[in-house]
Amino acid sequence: MKIVFATGVSGCHKKIYSEKNIEYSVNRGKKVKVFNIGDMMIQHSYDIGYPLNPKNVLHADKAYLAALRSAVFTNIANEIDTSLHFYDAVIINMHYWLFGKDLSWQIYDRFVDRFLNKFSADLYITFIDDFRNIYNRLILREQWAKEKLTFTKILHWQNIEVESTRGLANIRNKPFFALPTGQPAWTLYKLIFHPEIETVYVKMPISHFQEPEKRIVIDDFIKELDKPYNVFNPLSCEVVGSTSIEEFDSEEIRIIDNHVVHRDLDWFVEQCDFGVDVWPEQEVPSPGVDHETHRTYIRTKDEFSLYLRKSRSPFISFFNTGFFRSKEEFFDFVYKKYPERKDLSW
Repeated sequence: MKIVFATGVSGCHKKIYSEKNIEYSVNRGKKVKVFNIGDMMIQHSYDIGYPLNPKNVLHADKAYLAALRSAVFTNIANEIDTSLHFYDAVIINMHYWLFGKDLSWQIYDRFVDRFLNKFSADLYITFIDDFRNIYNRLILREQWAKEKLTFTKILHWQNIEVESTRGLANIRNKPFFALPTGQPAWTLYKLIFHPEIETVYVKMPISHFQEPEKRIVIDDFIKELDKPYNVFNPLSCEVVGSTSIEEFDSEEIRIIDNHVVHRDLDWFVEQCDFGVDVWPEQEVPSPGVDHETHRTYIRTKDEFSLYLRKSRSPFISFFNTGFFRSKEEFFDFVYKKYPERKDLSW
């Protein structure tokens, strides 16, 4: 049985994505059990007669929360030992950090650490989403009405959630992925049950292709690429767009820009096995693609270029390990290497 330790900030849809993964896995003959730690703690508080009010849970005594959490993990350990032998995977969903009143406090504690010492996780995940999606969900919840959330507060919270979980996975020498909940359900399925399938981060000019009809070539290519590989698509966690030059000096925009660059370079590029950069026919620049491609290349990973333009810069042909002039040429190369993957479907 595989064990997945997953974290994520409030509002990132980690529970919804996990439920979709359960349904998808069942349809492919795999049984997956999800433990949502927060919900289980609230239920346990009712069971013992000292109920937590969900909308005021951040007011709770931290020692009481720790006691509830330890009881929940004890119950999970008992279930794994006694009744979950017929499951193929278990996903443990929790926060690494809580956030409130402009403060962050860590809730990953010694008891959770002991649990992971006994039941070693095979995979570490932090579920993420575009900060605007998270903001729009949380401001509708009574719990967050008085928190005066901002885009930058959410970005900082999500950043420490990812970095802490990634650090834990690194210490335990286990794979880690920042996983956008906008990804298909089969992304997590492949990470859990088909780790032999390589992960690939696909790069494309985003700001100049905001309308879906302009991205047809890119979208079709990504769809096909996701058959032989496990594709991470930046559009799964980014509302497409660029900012006006008039906002260049905005403190908020500067922070947002920093987090977007950090996410793409230090999370997506770093966690994937190799990269593919796609250059449609339209002659538009893309500093993002340039920097992401360079990062993959200097990490000594393979970087393949699908180049559909009529002219090229020497930097395009220099910073790659494979250069392809058409989608057909690229996939001939892929399926020559992996003929058994040509008929895969997800």
